Amino acid sequence: MIEDVSKGKFVCLLDTGPIIAHLRNITGMMELFNSLVDEGQMAVAAVSVTEIWQGAKEREIEPTRHFFTGVKVIPLDEQLATRAGLLARGLRAQGFTASLADAVIAVTALQLQVPLLTTNPKHFTIITGLEVWDLQDKLAELERGIGDKTSSRSGS
Repeated sequence: MIEDVSKGKFVCLLDTGPIIAHLRNITGMMELFNSLVDEGQMAVAAVSVTEIWQGAKEREIEPTRHFFTGVKVIPLDEQLATRAGLLARGLRAQGFTASLADAVIAVTALQLQVPLLTTNPKHFTIITGLEVWDLQDKLAELERGIGDKTSSRSGS
């Protein structure tokens, strides 16, 4: 079980895609992350750390190290690993394919009871009870000056 993590401690869990967009200086990402940090700390699933380092370009090494000092990395423990495996198994039984990384990320967000900010909402909207924030929608809201943190809820 994730220790000393309570609902409301984190503003959201970051999927791997938004982290990559931030590290590659995609327009609007700095402002979006700053606005989220104003709401609370952002969390990252440990498997996303692995994915980021696997794909990091040489010029991204230092910015990546710096980035991970500003977020809470949620470790993968036996409970989360079991839940992720069962989620992936259940989705497969329904005819959906979910990567183990996506399953770990999804159950981490569910455990923390926070929305998941992603560039791939279709990977996650099939998961009951998971609140999904589409990165493109959040960037568009920011561009329009909307500070509303409303989200698209899936599985409700």
